[in-house]
Amino acid sequence: MAKTPPPDQKTTRESGKAAALEKALADKKAKDGDGKKKIFDPRRDPKSYTQDEIIDMVKGGEVTPTFTDQNLTKFVLGEITWAELTGLTMQDAYAFAEIAFNLFEQGKYDQAQTVVEGLVISNPYDGYFHSLLGSIYGRKGMHEEAQEEYSIALELNPKDLASYVNRAEILLQHGEVEKALEDLAKAVELDPAGDKPFGIRARALAQATVSVLEEAMREAGMDVAKLRAQGDKMVQKERAAAKAAGAKHSSQHQSKAAGKAAPKKK
Repeated sequence: MAKTPPPDQKTTRESGKAAALEKALADKKAKDGDGKKKIFDPRRDPKSYTQDEIIDMVKGGEVTPTFTDQNLTKFVLGEITWAELTGLTMQDAYAFAEIAFNLFEQGKYDQAQTVVEGLVISNPYDGYFHSLLGSIYGRKGMHEEAQEEYSIALELNPKDLASYVNRAEILLQHGEVEKALEDLAKAVELDPAGDKPFGIRARALAQATVSVLEEAMREAGMDVAKLRAQGDKMVQKERAAAKAAGAKHSSQHQSKAAGKAAPKKK
């Protein structure tokens, strides 16, 4: 599973925040065996929390009570995000994302997952966080969850080359070849020059997939060359029909415009 790289606009990581986050992760790992059930769930819709649950999370130390009563009401009504409620800035969020990415590269997937799931809840409309979470899930073998995160990332950013390629790879692993090739075609379209790492990977995956399919067809006794020629012929026919339809529509439009009576001179 290819890694989703950090966004183009990187935020410098603040050493204080990095140390604080790593300490918090270490404390969390140490307390995992205390048997106490946590209320906050990174995958849960923030709008679903009741006021009593939020109060209990504050009392239990699961969240920092840095927000106002007014913002708390807005959060419950779904008017602001978790990040806006807790005062997390985008600069902070991307600094944490960089830390999570480094954890991911080090193979510390559980810790990276904890951080990025929190970022997704805090900033649900940032496609990069969903894409990064998809990469983490994919590396952990959580393919259904990974595919869902890549799909969300693409809804938020249809030009996310990495998510198209990574989702295609998962689809191929589960035998959904047609959908995978659609994603790879999108990726190739986004990188026509083929000079980006994920664009190169998309072409390689597509070529390998087609080669495997052609070999399977040959083993089944099918004439691949003939089928390919028939496919090319069908594509050319569809293009010609589309071109003719467009020309006809244009001609009808011009005829209607010419047929309109000129205004009478007074």
